[in-house]
Order: sequence, then structure tokens, then C-alpha cells
Amino acid sequence: MRSAIPIKALYTFSLILLFSGACEQKVSDSDDAVYFTEEDLPEPIQLVGEQYNIPEIINPRGIMIKDGLAIVFERKNEYDDKFHVIDLKSGSYLVSKGIHGLGPGEITVISQIEDAGEKNKVWAYDPEVRKFSKYDLLETNKLAEEEFRSPQTEFFITYATWAKDQTLLANLVDGWTKYLHLTTSGDTLATFGNWKDMIKGKELPNGYNEEDLDANLVSTIFQGTLKGDPTKKYFVHAGKVADFIEIIDLENRSSKLIYGPSHEFPEFKISYSMEYQMADFGRNSTSRYMDVYPGSSSFFALFNGKTYQELSDPDNLNRIFEFDYDGNILNQYQLDFPVYGISVDEENRAIYAVTVDREPNMVRFDY
Repeated sequence: MRSAIPIKALYTFSLILLFSGACEQKVSDSDDAVYFTEEDLPEPIQLVGEQYNIPEIINPRGIMIKDGLAIVFERKNEYDDKFHVIDLKSGSYLVSKGIHGLGPGEITVISQIEDAGEKNKVWAYDPEVRKFSKYDLLETNKLAEEEFRSPQTEFFITYATWAKDQTLLANLVDGWTKYLHLTTSGDTLATFGNWKDMIKGKELPNGYNEEDLDANLVSTIFQGTLKGDPTKKYFVHAGKVADFIEIIDLENRSSKLIYGPSHEFPEFKISYSMEYQMADFGRNSTSRYMDVYPGSSSFFALFNGKTYQELSDPDNLNRIFEFDYDGNILNQYQLDFPVYGISVDEENRAIYAVTVDREPNMVRFDY
């Protein structure tokens, strides 16, 4: 679940791709990172989506698949029914969850829903009050059955996701360290990675040099979705503003970093808030990787490449790139709906997504 554990500044930046496969792998001599371009991608496989008509879905933000169920969560703030549960086999609507409020079992907004390994149970994260809430998907009670506040820690965190044994893996800001592995009580298990590696040797915009950029600014440029595979061995971190994906091997505290399909550093100007450097991306910045789904032997990355205003534009619709955990590109899928979030039923080879068209809903793509 995406977290902002004691966050000094709660970032909501709309903030890789691994390449190998049938094409020749391109490795930079300077940093050993893998780079690919549009020309290196496999021919796209055209997917035809079947959109559902579930009137309870109003303005979906994301989706996850678990135990034969689809969980679609909304962008709601002042309303109940924060997420919906749909039976995938029958397509029938089962129940909604989430009572708006600050009281026990209540929730204000959901930024992420994740699986912590319990059947028919999910955890939702509320970034406004930094609270994790557990729900039983088959119960009619809309309130959370269990909850806890984000653990106190000396680090400042943006995104976090469940790891093994009720621990968390998190992105850090306000320092050069990239990742923190911690317990739910706030004990540090490990820290690793360096944000400086993301700008080393890069051509920066507006004549900026590496020494001009604070850790706070660099870390926010490279924020994005962070999710783990079903075994919680591999984690995928995909940039929402910068074209990168990082595959993290948590057991070895190592990672593989790949850039593409664009190699240009995101355009930005330095601004300041509360004496902290902030990145001003301007109105024409484009969203890059909107979501990821780490599967059992491969992962799927939803690529956008458009401005926020163009998300639902019927031209140049989203694509999904599939990679294995060695960095080999397996497939490129072209979608026929504009979508915002994805999840995958690997057993039945179906990609589920939530759309951002005029009548947003859930859609299924068979691949």
C-alpha cells in the first residue's frame, strides 16, 4: 500500500522498462544501466477491451484482483463507498466498503489497496491521516475490521508497499537514501540505494548541474508506483514523471535500473516551499508510467506518455509493456481504452483496468 509514513511533506507528484528480448540489449558504458527506445520495442499486440457497466463505479482511481474478485477504489473524498467489490466470474456487483470519517474503522481517502496474504482480506491506505485499514471483502460491514497508524520513524516516506512478514518497503525523501525496509512498528530493517545515482552523468535541463539539486528535489522527480510480486521477493518502482523502471531484489538489497522509451531528463524548474527545493514541471509535463502489476514471473507496466489533460484523448492510447524479472522485454500491448490503473489475472490471462473516458468503469482485456 502506498504510504506517507511520518511525512515531512506529503508528495502527490504524478510521478525501467527492462529491455532485452529479441532485440539487442543496450547498456551504457558509464553507468551500466539499460536503455531502450521506441524502435527497440516488440511489435504491439492489439488488445480489444470489454467494458463493464457497473453504475456504482463513479470516478475510479485504481484496481486490484484478489481471490476471484475485483476491487475498484474511487477518488472520493466526502462520501462513503470508497471501493467496490465485483465477482469476476459472474461480473456481479457484491458490496461496497468505506465509511467517510475520522472515527474508528472510518477512512477519508484511499491512495492504494494491497494484499498482505490473507484470503479475502485487503489493506487500504489513507494518506491524509496516514492510516492502514483492513477490510473483509465478503462481509457486508462497510467499516474496517482492523487499523493502525503509520509507524513513527526518523525517515520521511512517500510510497510504501507490503513486504514479507508484515513488513514494509518504502521510498524515502529528504535524504539521498532511496529505500527503507521497516517493520509496522517502525523498526528499521535495512536502508539501501542512492538518489544521486539517478542524476549522475545526466544532462539536466535549464543548465542545472548535479550539485545544484538537493536530495529532496531529486527524490521527488523519481517518485512513482512501488509494488511487490506475490512472493514479495521482487518489487517494481516505476516513475510517473521520469521514464524509468527499477526492479528491486529485496532479499539481496540490489536493483536493476532501465531507462526508456525516452532518455530525456524531465523538464523542470527549481521552486521552493518551506525552504525545500521543489520541482516545477509546468503545464506540459507528461505522465509516464501510470501503474505497474508485478506478477509471478513477469510484470506489467502501464505507459501513458501524455499530459494530464490528454489522459482520455482517444489518440495515442495507453500501452502496457511486459517484462520478466531479468529485464527481458516480453510483449507490448496496445489498448483501445484510456485507462488509469491495472491489475492482472495471470491464470486466466486477463488484464483488468479502470478507464478515464466519458463513462469511467472497469474494462477487461484478454491477452
